[in-house]
Formats: sequence, structure tokens, C-alpha cells
Amino acid sequence: MASIRICLLRLACLVLLLASALPTHAQALLLDDHVPQLDAWQVATVLFDADGSLQVEEVAARSQDFTRSALPAGNLGRRTGAVWLRVPIDVAPGAGTDRHWMLEVDYAPLDRVDAYVLDGARIELQAHLGDLVPMSKRAIPARSHVVSLDLPPGSQRVLLLRLQTTGTLIAPVWLRTPAAYLAAESSEQGLQGLLAGMGLCLMIYSLVQWAVLRDALFGLYALTLLGTVAFFAALSGVGPQHVWGASDWLTRNAPPFSILIGVCGAFLFVVRALDVWSVSPRVAVISTACAVLAGVTALVFAMGGLGYAAAQAVGMGLGPAPLLLVLPVAFKRLRGGDRAAAYVLAGWGAYSLGVLGIVGVLFGWLPVGFWSLHAFQFGSIVEMAMWMLVLGHRVQDIRRSAVHLRGESDRMRSLAQTDALTGLLNRRGMGEHLPALLGRASPTSALAVYVLDLDGFKAVNDQLGHEAGDLLLAAVGQRLQELLRAEDLICRLGGDEFVLGVGGLASPDDAERIGHKVLAGFAEPFHIKGVPCDIGLTLGYALAPHDDASVAGLLDLADAAMYAGKRAGKNCLRRAGQG
Repeated sequence: MASIRICLLRLACLVLLLASALPTHAQALLLDDHVPQLDAWQVATVLFDADGSLQVEEVAARSQDFTRSALPAGNLGRRTGAVWLRVPIDVAPGAGTDRHWMLEVDYAPLDRVDAYVLDGARIELQAHLGDLVPMSKRAIPARSHVVSLDLPPGSQRVLLLRLQTTGTLIAPVWLRTPAAYLAAESSEQGLQGLLAGMGLCLMIYSLVQWAVLRDALFGLYALTLLGTVAFFAALSGVGPQHVWGASDWLTRNAPPFSILIGVCGAFLFVVRALDVWSVSPRVAVISTACAVLAGVTALVFAMGGLGYAAAQAVGMGLGPAPLLLVLPVAFKRLRGGDRAAAYVLAGWGAYSLGVLGIVGVLFGWLPVGFWSLHAFQFGSIVEMAMWMLVLGHRVQDIRRSAVHLRGESDRMRSLAQTDALTGLLNRRGMGEHLPALLGRASPTSALAVYVLDLDGFKAVNDQLGHEAGDLLLAAVGQRLQELLRAEDLICRLGGDEFVLGVGGLASPDDAERIGHKVLAGFAEPFHIKGVPCDIGLTLGYALAPHDDASVAGLLDLADAAMYAGKRAGKNCLRRAGQG
């Protein structure tokens, strides 16, 4: 037992000896042309300034108080006060080493970034960056916080950074050669331009569809896109750099303001897209209330009645809420065969991964890197694309509804213009179609309007009954259709009175010929319920434009001619104006 204790004691002493031999801080960051970009967090140590009162001279003298951060690299989480970063730098000797290096803190929403380069105890350079500095007053008007450092080859320097912000303190810190900085910046600008272009194209499409279709769903989609695209533009810095650089308020406050706008639109969009009111009115009420809360918070924040941190907290809290609230409704509609629900769920899958990424970053749980900073952006773009499919499905529904309504309208119009007994046009239908025939009439292509009345119909109706009379009228209509062309007009005015319109006649003789053809067509008896029925007809007609050029005038003349034929003995053809 004693020997074991001695061994453990010796082992503990050895561990303490080795620990005491280790350096207190990490080695310096070695700048060399052969490594064109370096992550400063490899060697950075931190000092927390809870009330933000420390000055650079005090901090420079307290190098022993700096410690390695236990938080994920580049992510210092949400905190009050300021944080100081200390980065020892060794510049490689040799004529080939570039004197100029670009210091970049690649997170645009940081309020204050104060950079100091120390040569021993002397402050060799100081620069004040951050979104509190207007774009027009920045030494380098870039999307991120950038300053050029003049670092002679073979020199040793200490870089001190003071970071302070009202949101999450995210601070990716890079030292790059000018060429490497331009390459990295070009890649990021290209990516942001591509993603913003996609969002703007979708927004323009939805606004045009909203204007054309008058469907509020497209307007809500555009509102969601506006907030989402603006949020990413603010987060990446391209918004202050290229869009609203003249607005200091937007440069400082765009991230929470835009996400609140996007969340407001997203709530209303999913409620309408999935028709949540018909499935779960309670969820619809809660979702609408959340949309109102997001919109009102954005308005109060814009008017100065709410602070940045509070607005950000509301936006982050409401961000995942549409997914959590409406997810059961989406599954229910999916089981019912709603294809739009499948698109919404697919989009939410990608969106959820993005939300996990951005929430992990904003709460200080994840290290800062390309994928953690861009995951929400990529997820949201996929979600927006899925929602575009929802809108496409909506357009198809609108078109199908329009076709159905048009068919119903045509059917109702047809019913309104059609005689239910014979299937011929009724008086209303004649009023719709006869003017068109008259409009094409000319001296060399005349229109004949016939008014005809059956002879002997009342006797059949009295002997065989009204049902037989109805069957006879239907048979008369069918025979008239057989005697005339498909483009000719055949109407039943009521009772046993009919009107015919025959156009394209070269001469009055053609009208006589057609009238006699109709008379001859009724020489053969009708068979109603097995009983032969001999009926004739009397026709009167008028020609356009020879006799008159109006519908009413032609009908009056043809009707008068028909009654003249009745008085003359029936079963005959008379033209208007003839004795």
C-alpha cells in the first residue's frame, strides 16, 4: 500500500512539473506568404470586460489575464459589456513576405470592433470598425469589418481587438494577404448575389402573380421573401454595402427587423396555404396572433419603443413557431391527399436544419464556420423553393376552378338560352344569336328570317294529351334541324311557334326555295306513341337587308306575313309585303 501511495505521489509531481513547463498562452500566429490566410482563433485568448470600461492601455498591461476561450471558436454567445481578443503575431522574415495583411472580422452585425496593433507597449495602429460606423465613413467600405495592417517582415506584434454588440457576439477573425482576401470576398459576394438573386426573382414572380390573380397568398409569400432576403443581406453585410448603406438605422437594426417581417409573412402564408382555418381554427387563431405579434413588434422596434435585444428575442422565439404550430395540420392534410402539404413539409425539413444551425450559433452553442453561418440561408432557400411549388399548385387549383366556373357559366348560359322541351334556342337565345347573323347580311349575302306556326297542333294536343303534344313539339324541332344546316338558327318562341334564321343567301329565290323545302319536309306524318299525326305549318319571312335591317323589324314583318298566310288558308309560305 505504501509503495502505491509513493508511486501516485511521484506521478502527481511529474504532472505538475510538466504542466509548469507548458507556456501560459498559445504560440504566436505565424504570417507567411505560403499560408495566405489564417484563423486568428488558433492562438487568440480572451479577456471579458463585463462593464466595457477597460481602456487599451490597461488591457495591454494585463496580458497574463487573458485565457483561452472555453466557448466554440469564433462564438462568444450573448453577453453584456465587451470582450477583448489578444492575438500574438510573428511575421516571417524574408524579402518575399508581403508587408500588408488584411484583418477581417467577418460578421457584419457587430456594433463595435476596435482594432489595435501593438509594437511592444506602443500602439502602432488603431482602427474603429463596426456597424455603428456609417458605411461612408469606413476606411474600407466592405460588407464585413476590414482593416489593412502594415506588418514588416521579421517583426513581432500583438493584435488587440475590442468587440461589443447588442446581439450575439460572433467574431470570425481572419488574417489574409490582399490577394487571399479578394478571392474569399469574391466567393462570398458571388454566393450572396446568387442567393439574393434567387430570392428577388421569386419575389418578383409572386408580386406579378398577386397582381394578376388577386390571390393574397402570393402577397404573403412576397412578404416572407422580403423579410428573409433582407435578413440574409444584413447578416452577410451585402445589404449595408450595396442596398441600404445610407440608412444608419437599417445598418444597425436590419437583422431583427427583417426576421420579424419574414416571420409575420410566414405565419399568414402557411395558414392560408394549408387552409388551417378549416382544419384547426384554434391553431389558425394562435398562428394569426403570432403573425400580429411579429408585425407589431417590428413596428414598435422601428419606432424606437423596443430595444435590439428584445426584438431579436421575439424574432428568434417566433422563428420556429410556424413549424411547431402547423406541423400537425400539415400531416393531417397530407394524409388527406393534399400535395401542397407535402411541399410544405419538405421545405420545413430543410428549414428546420437551418434553424438548428442559426439558433446554435446565435445562442453560442456552435463554432462559427461557413456551414454554421450559411446553414439557415441554404435551408431557407430550399424552403422558399418548396413554397414556390405550393404556389404552383395554387395556380393549378385556380386554373381548374376557373375552367370549372367557366364550364358552369357556359352551362347556365346555355340553359338560360335553351328551350328545355326541344333543346332549341329560346327567345333569349334568339336575342343573343340573331343579331350576329344580321350583322353579316348584305345584298349579295342576304338573311332570311322565318316565323312559322304549326297547323293542326291543337287538335293533336286535345286528342292525345299534353304529353303527346310535348313529344310532337320535340319531334318538330328535330325535323327542322334535319332540314336546315348546322349554322342556321332554329328557335322555339313558345307554344307551337318557331323562328328560323338562314343566312348567306345569294338571291330572294334562295329564300323561297328553302321555305318550300321546309314546307315539303312536313308532308310526312309524325308518329307519336304509335299514332300517326299529320300536321302542317305556315311560314312568313322577311329578307335582310332588302325588307328591313333590324331584328325587331324583320320579326314583325315575318310574323305579319305568317298571319297573312294563316288567313289565306294555312300550310303556305308568304314573304313580307306580298299579297
